[in-house]
Amino acid sequence: MGMAACKPTPLFANLFMYAVNKAASRVLGKSALILSRSVSEDLWNYLVSRGVIPPNPTFDDLRRLFVEELGVAEDVTVEDGGETVVITIRGVTLRDFVEALKRERIEPVVCPLTSVLVKMCENMSSGKLVLQRFELLDGPTARVVCKKV
Repeated sequence: MGMAACKPTPLFANLFMYAVNKAASRVLGKSALILSRSVSEDLWNYLVSRGVIPPNPTFDDLRRLFVEELGVAEDVTVEDGGETVVITIRGVTLRDFVEALKRERIEPVVCPLTSVLVKMCENMSSGKLVLQRFELLDGPTARVVCKKV
């Protein structure tokens, strides 16, 4: 009889992200944002090399990655508003660590999945995007707002 496949729980993922962000903020301060961008490049290359996403992903690839493959959201929508791109993530499972950091007045500095999301949107919009803000909305919903540069 085989062992049942197990996956990391949302609690594990939130604990991990909380610890990494708190340590990065304490040790590196705002320069930890550079770490996040570097990690996202490595994570992007890893996902492409493993065939999880194609080199030029579509919106369907983005949605499949976050909803089906990673299980970190129930739905993802992208709105291109000309000067900005707004990504809404519903049913977010990685919300607790952001709330905990904000209660401690620590800005999340390392969130590679958000960076991968921004990079995927850059590829789809054929331009550079800069993360302006990450907002927690009512319920398990988050919004990523990027400015086109």
